[in-house]
Amino acid sequence: MDGVRTPLILFEWLYGEQSIHPFNTVKQAHWLVPAADRIMLRKALLFSICTVVPLLIVEWYARQHFVDYIEDKAYFELAFNRLLNSLVIPATEQANSPLFGYALTPNARRTVTTDDFTYHIQTNSLGFRTREIAPRDGDEQRLLLFGDSMLFGVGLEEEQAVAGQLEHISANAGQPLTVYNYAMLHFSTVQSLIAARAFAPQLAPNHMLLGIFIANDLLPNAIAYADEHNHLAYDAADIERLRTALHSYIRPLMPSIALRAWALQAWMPRLRYAFSTEEHFLSATHRLIDQFAHLATSLGARPSVVIIYPRYALENSLIRVWSGSRKPGRDLAEYCRQRDIAVLDLLDHMNGNGDAQRYYYTTDGHFNDAGNARVAQAIYRDLLIAEKGDMNR
Repeated sequence: MDGVRTPLILFEWLYGEQSIHPFNTVKQAHWLVPAADRIMLRKALLFSICTVVPLLIVEWYARQHFVDYIEDKAYFELAFNRLLNSLVIPATEQANSPLFGYALTPNARRTVTTDDFTYHIQTNSLGFRTREIAPRDGDEQRLLLFGDSMLFGVGLEEEQAVAGQLEHISANAGQPLTVYNYAMLHFSTVQSLIAARAFAPQLAPNHMLLGIFIANDLLPNAIAYADEHNHLAYDAADIERLRTALHSYIRPLMPSIALRAWALQAWMPRLRYAFSTEEHFLSATHRLIDQFAHLATSLGARPSVVIIYPRYALENSLIRVWSGSRKPGRDLAEYCRQRDIAVLDLLDHMNGNGDAQRYYYTTDGHFNDAGNARVAQAIYRDLLIAEKGDMNR
């Protein structure tokens, strides 16, 4: 009898500790709980060592090496300037230059040297790197260039820049072209339009070309304007709205200096292009394009627009994908086509890692000699030659 009861008692005891029903949760024996706790503790410690400790080390390193990012107000100004990637506060070498906000010293010659190049800048009496305004000679063909440093000819002598290249190409084709280059360092499209209004009526041009650099024109275009005197002015309310929008994005990152450093280098370019594709910012540049085209046609000149991209927009890289840097340029080009304004989208002529290396300086973000030559060739073939073909039809 005892021999029969012993297995039954053992079965009842086991059943009380562990269900044998296939759908019931298995209960662990009491003596296994402390061991499980120890395993979980080890896993938690290992996770902390592998994640939290490295993050603390990164944060400590950032606080030692990015001291300029620690003070909130100073960092926000850095982030705002990085977002715009352009001069916001008017600055000038001239004692009195309310017209453009930025201008070079008139009738001056200087030498500029960097790791990528050495070149000379000679300005005319107006502070631009071009010839003096003169009466048009008979059937002389004139082209006026407006834009920023991407058409200025950074790193090159004048004959190597786009303006000089265009004169060389047209002369070799037996149809000489006089090019006035009013592209200027740091200019936005607003400042280019101001320059066009100031100089184009005096020059009786046949062609007027507006360069738009998507890396630093679109946001400044939405916060600046030409006042009733055709002087550069800024809309304080629009600037404050842009600052507020930026602050809402970076506020969650502010407790960490490491995240501040990351945002300044990697996130600001992405936000720049994300903002630039919003209707409010794109429409500001649309209006400037329309005003430029209206000015040109009122002077009997044909307007055209060149869409210019930064080097990384050409590359087949994660940086290009992350930044979203192509979309604003494509949108602007499509707008010009819809408005029947001649447009040259340089992404159709420069694309891929090879072209990025071939046409841009290694460290500086501007076109090199080959890049200026490529742009001039594309302008001549797709805008100037195409224009003559349209007029002959």
